[in-house]
Amino acid sequence: MSAGDREAEAQAKKGEEGAAPERDSRAAAALKQYWCLGLRAVELVIAVIAIGLIVGALYSPQVVERNIQHIAVIYSAYSSFIIITGVLIIARLLGESAGWRTSIGFSVIGAIMFTAAAAVIFYDWHRSYYANQRPNKQAYDLLITSGVFGIINAVVFLVHAFLTFRKEAEY
Repeated sequence: MSAGDREAEAQAKKGEEGAAPERDSRAAAALKQYWCLGLRAVELVIAVIAIGLIVGALYSPQVVERNIQHIAVIYSAYSSFIIITGVLIIARLLGESAGWRTSIGFSVIGAIMFTAAAAVIFYDWHRSYYANQRPNKQAYDLLITSGVFGIINAVVFLVHAFLTFRKEAEY
């Protein structure tokens, strides 16, 4: 192996090492730019999963005591934030951006509404579970899982609000 070959090999290795930090810096820049959009996408997916689970549970009798106020709280929280986060994501993809205060407002209201929906779900689960007539276990699993996804989404909304406030980032 000649000296020129060794030098070319050393340059190739040096180029490979230099490519990794460049790739990492591009990934970090993309994360820094699109973190808010990613959190909105996570919020949307969790809300869709939660509403899908609650629909299955509500078909079973005595799970939610057909109390229209409870059903209204659950569906309004889940469906309204499916629409809101969907619109915010589409607007961002089209180049529009909401202000950071607006983004914090949506996130805080989302956290409150998902917490209220989960509280209603857990209350109805507790009340109906100890009643004399019990539906099948699958309905209870769907109900509890929807409540858990509601709590998880409330936490994601709070994290989003905190990060947006901290960075004062435009959505």
